[in-house]
Amino acid sequence: MKIRTHRVVRDGDEVYPDGEGTRFFGLPAWRICFVLCAAMPVALLAYTYASR
Repeated sequence: MKIRTHRVVRDGDEVYPDGEGTRFFGLPAWRICFVLCAAMPVALLAYTYASR
């Protein structure tokens, strides 16, 4: 899948930039970063707990 760095939204005859910014696999980059930043500490804590 092609990574789009600038997505546009078509509304009738008007074309304007998407407010979500860069997208990866159809998801805005900020959402992917948010999920990774939230999931990483949980995964590290789970690993630490399981390794004891």
